[in-house]
Amino acid sequence: MYKKSHALFLIIVLLLMFCSACTSQIKQKKLVFQKLNKITKMEQKFEKAGETIQSLEIKELEFYEKIYLYKVNEVNKRQDAAKHAINLLNKRKEKINEESKLIHDIDIKIEELQTINIETKDEKFRNEVYLFVKTWRERTKLYDQLNKKYKQAIETDLSIYNLLSQKKVDLNNVKSKTKNTNRIYKDVINLNDQLNLYTQKLNDIRNHLIEKYGK
Repeated sequence: MYKKSHALFLIIVLLLMFCSACTSQIKQKKLVFQKLNKITKMEQKFEKAGETIQSLEIKELEFYEKIYLYKVNEVNKRQDAAKHAINLLNKRKEKINEESKLIHDIDIKIEELQTINIETKDEKFRNEVYLFVKTWRERTKLYDQLNKKYKQAIETDLSIYNLLSQKKVDLNNVKSKTKNTNRIYKDVINLNDQLNLYTQKLNDIRNHLIEKYGK
């Protein structure tokens, strides 16, 4: 009788331990998804900043093209267009700094995500979340390269606008700087294309996690 009771007690204890472990893992995964949701919302702000930068680029390009349409003797019009272009360029610089801060703020949340993820017992789930973390880290490293190159392009643009603001324009100097800025923007486009691939990969991993574990 006592042996049966003891055995039954052990079974109950083991069942409770098993249920407790299951509950703990469910809670752990819930914490992971809460952090992922927070990261997703922050990413939306990052993407919005990128859209603003693109919008400023388009407006700035319009003034840049206007500068070249004015005749040599239309100095005031050319200088006015250059002034507007410089104002837009400065706004671009502000947004670039804002965009950079946003992505590095997300970096902090990514490390918090990994801290939670390390405690997850489900190895398959843990590895798949880590793939998201690893991909994000690689993307940030690439973004920093892009950011540095983009700022370099902006400074070259500014030097061109300053040249075009002068009464007498040194066309050879302008052509030389334009050639240089085109080369830099070619690198910017290449890095941006790579960044977009990482963004797509992150979205694919996140969607997979949600579809497989988020239900």
